[in-house]
Amino acid sequence: MSLEQLGNKKARSLFLLLGIRGMMLFLIIGTLVGVLLGLRFKVLVLVPFILILACAIIARGGGLEAIALAILATAVLVQIGYMFGYLLVLVVRFWAGRYLRRRKDPRYQSSKSNSAS
Repeated sequence: MSLEQLGNKKARSLFLLLGIRGMMLFLIIGTLVGVLLGLRFKVLVLVPFILILACAIIARGGGLEAIALAILATAVLVQIGYMFGYLLVLVVRFWAGRYLRRRKDPRYQSSKSNSAS
């Protein structure tokens, strides 16, 4: 193997590593943004967000198969993150409502003793 072929092999492996890191970055950020969207907005916000995300992935470049896979995986993870964020809101509301109802219940009020004067 010549020195030139070894250099090309290292360059290709470095490009592959950066490509995988870039895709993982899109997937992680997509999931976290999906959680944030689920905490704040209704489900219709996913459509424009996924379209903008697809444009960003296409602009990043790569082969057609890699672009399609990145768009599909990121769109699915944004939707999973959205559902996780929405479920988080439901759980917090349930526990907060339960706590507040319990605080208003007279059985759980702390007893105040009347001090004899």
